[in-house]
Amino acid sequence: MGEEITVEDGGKRVIDSNGNEIGVVMDVDDGTAYVDPSEELGGELKTRLGWGRDTESRYPLRNDAIGEITDEEIRLREEY
Repeated sequence: MGEEITVEDGGKRVIDSNGNEIGVVMDVDDGTAYVDPSEELGGELKTRLGWGRDTESRYPLRNDAIGEITDEEIRLREEY
């Protein structure tokens, strides 16, 4: 399960299952998207995604968190 991340996914918005933007894909490295989180992103969602406190500027997006990849955005699965 989970969609394949490609270099073409760079720059896409990452949104949760409610349509709220949680960040933007800054980089794709070896099949992993690295996200620059939105400033409004709450700590609870960061914890569920395995992202630590605000010590880094980009965070890896777990492939198992991805529900759908469209031409414009990456949507997280509902449990996130």
